[in-house]
Amino acid sequence: MRDEPLTIHIVGWPGSGKRTIGLALADMLGGRLIDNHLMLNPASALFDRSDPRHAVLRRTVRSSIYDAAMTLAANVPLIFTDALEESPADHKLIAPTLDFARRRGGRFQSFVLQLSEKENLQRLCDPERRGRSKLMDPDILKKYRRDLSLLRLDGQIEIPVDSLSPKEAADAIVEALKKGAKRG
Repeated sequence: MRDEPLTIHIVGWPGSGKRTIGLALADMLGGRLIDNHLMLNPASALFDRSDPRHAVLRRTVRSSIYDAAMTLAANVPLIFTDALEESPADHKLIAPTLDFARRRGGRFQSFVLQLSEKENLQRLCDPERRGRSKLMDPDILKKYRRDLSLLRLDGQIEIPVDSLSPKEAADAIVEALKKGAKRG
């Protein structure tokens, strides 16, 4: 791959494996994972999501993380994860990440993890998710999947992950990046 900055964005339903795949990908690429819970958990530890202070703290933490990430060497890939929906509110939430990628320069590539509801529910209920401020309620996930659509960004690549291990999914992302680099 190129020596220019690489910023990767992974979006998927809660329980789809974003963080686990992101960790495998960061390991493969020698990059850093900036998981959405890195910014969400400090705010959630102090405030309910309905409290305006939650959003303020989340923005403050994100800004500090992005400022620090901007000081990394250009050849360190950055992997972001999100569980965002296709809505005006969530397009506003992704805007700072897109702005960060523009300021950083180089290549930005977004991926969406695709998986069946059955597999998603199985992963959602994995005991490894306990105690990590992760959604584990199957009824909420079913409602999300029924009523919402995952965020779509221009040029986003779909990665079907139903039958893939986290490493295999990370391999699929690396292969997609290589194919895109050959075309570009």
